[in-house]
Amino acid sequence: MSDESSPVVLDEEDDGARAAAQAAATRSGAGIGEWIVAAGVFGIGLTVLLDGLGQRQSTSASGIGAGFMPIVVGSALLVLAVVLAVQLARGKRGEPEQAEGDVDVTHANWIALAIAVAGLLFFLFTVEPLGFIPATTVMFYLISLAMGSRRFVIAFVIALATAAIIFFSFTKLLSIDLPAGILEGLI
Repeated sequence: MSDESSPVVLDEEDDGARAAAQAAATRSGAGIGEWIVAAGVFGIGLTVLLDGLGQRQSTSASGIGAGFMPIVVGSALLVLAVVLAVQLARGKRGEPEQAEGDVDVTHANWIALAIAVAGLLFFLFTVEPLGFIPATTVMFYLISLAMGSRRFVIAFVIALATAAIIFFSFTKLLSIDLPAGILEGLI
């Protein structure tokens, strides 16, 4: 009879040990990443809000201009950041989810993060001179590598096709100009 109840006791002890370890980690300063996320959301919200407020006023009858949605999104991000900070100050921390398989959720893959950030920075600095399709293709390709794709040719073809579909959808269907860059005379 005691053999049947011992696994339950072990599970409860494991949960208790896990909770104690999490409480000790919280007291020792772990969880700083959650505060960084809250600060990041606040910074992004403030940037978007200020950009929306800096847009020219609408002259349409509806009164809704280019700055309307940035103001709404920026305000929502600011509220979200404040709510997150209040929750963190009250001691409510996020709990890591159970990973599937052999994924280690306790350590960040900094190389993958660096590759993804490099893709975003490449896009940021080359979309005007190179054009939307080449810059987006490289960005999508690097992000697919960061996400673990090892089918290099297929990843490149998918990145190129996706960038082209987005470009032509915006320029031809929606009449929104995207930079053509080095492909100016070809497309």
